[in-house]
Amino acid sequence: MITILRNPEIADKLVFDMKEDGKRVGGITAKLSNSGDVVITGLESEKELYYDGLCRSVLAYANIRGINRAFFDIDDERQLYRLKGFGFITDDSKTLDDIGSFFARECGSNNDT
Repeated sequence: MITILRNPEIADKLVFDMKEDGKRVGGITAKLSNSGDVVITGLESEKELYYDGLCRSVLAYANIRGINRAFFDIDDERQLYRLKGFGFITDDSKTLDDIGSFFARECGSNNDT
């Protein structure tokens, strides 16, 4: 189960926590950029497979609100490796240019072909 927490004093920051059996097992933070994109600024979980659900939650939240572009402001090489594997980013870019198209792809597909 993923719980969405929002700081009411900071309108452009999102904090998503993932809980399993009531225990926090991961989290992701994001903000809205001046250009109207969502910028993922932090990602953490002991189970790297949870990165997929955490990122999808932020992207779905953004997509529902008409935001169609995401940037992953992540520098950790292991996290970047996993994000590439899940199809969020590529070797050449940390930007997901079309969130809607990402969700339209078949599950398990990490490219548009």
